[in-house]
Amino acid sequence: MTSKEIQLLKKMKELIREGKRKFQERKDRLYLDDLAELELTEEQAWNHILRLNPNMYFNDPKPFYNQSSNKLTFKKLINKKKAYIKLALINDEVVVCWSFHKDGE
Repeated sequence: MTSKEIQLLKKMKELIREGKRKFQERKDRLYLDDLAELELTEEQAWNHILRLNPNMYFNDPKPFYNQSSNKLTFKKLINKKKAYIKLALINDEVVVCWSFHKDGE
């Protein structure tokens, strides 16, 4: 993770704590089903996001739905399952979680 990405993560965490956050509805998957598979509620998922650190960062080679440069991807072990988490900062005011699901899907 670069220093710019570390600062972006810090900014994201500040906004999440302020409640400026949302899960992105997608046509290709249902985030509530994905969270249930990881045995998480939405609030628990946000708490896991707040505990992300640079060691969990994943330089994702896949294309991103939102081509913003203000995006970060992580992998984290949750309830004995590896989770894939993709976040974006939109307009410097809200954190959008594009993905929070079991890795490899």
